[in-house]
Amino acid sequence: MQQMTKNMRNEAYSELRYRIMHNKFIPGQKISEKTISEELGIGRTPVREAIIRIERDGLIDVIPQSGTYISQIDMEKAKDARFVRQNVEVEIMLEATAKMTDAAYREQKVNLREQAVAIQKEDPDTFFDLDEAFHRQFYMIADRDNIWDWLQTVNMQLNRFRWIRLKVNGLNWQTILQQHESLLDVVYRRDLEDVRFQTTAHLRLMLQERKYLLDKFPGYFMNVSPSDKTDLDI
Repeated sequence: MQQMTKNMRNEAYSELRYRIMHNKFIPGQKISEKTISEELGIGRTPVREAIIRIERDGLIDVIPQSGTYISQIDMEKAKDARFVRQNVEVEIMLEATAKMTDAAYREQKVNLREQAVAIQKEDPDTFFDLDEAFHRQFYMIADRDNIWDWLQTVNMQLNRFRWIRLKVNGLNWQTILQQHESLLDVVYRRDLEDVRFQTTAHLRLMLQERKYLLDKFPGYFMNVSPSDKTDLDI
């Protein structure tokens, strides 16, 4: 019985977190235990506990005498996460380059083909999940999958930003796929200088595109600096 209760709590947490991260609940939206419980088909007690955990994650704001709301995307935290990830991931990619195998290369090529299919189908959930899997695989190749797991907490606001990016007309998903293809190519060729360059360029894409997202969804974001509203890559 205790194991079943724990599983329901974890299921409620995972499903609610997934829906927030994938913009099924949008920033600023008011939610309730009752509605979520009905949507997930899970009792209100595990949903209540999930909301408490997700509030600690910074994805939900509980305002006394007002209600429970999906938090806005914190641009400061998203940019800080991008900075951390860039500096960590360059080293990860260099380690992955030294350990890349033909089998791992073929697996990543399959992922890229699936990304192309998701683009054709205009399926943002699948494309985002494949994007995550593509990057995670390099951490696994480098035997650094623990670091990937640690980064997930830091990356929450950044990942919300990245998913929203898929909703903006004019920001082509093909750009991301092409950068992924280039990354895999330079890793497989063991071109270390190009691995550094391509990884850094890919992870700076957020800085180049943030103005478009802020213009399109101004109510989705908080802690926005003046430089975020320019085309400056800083």
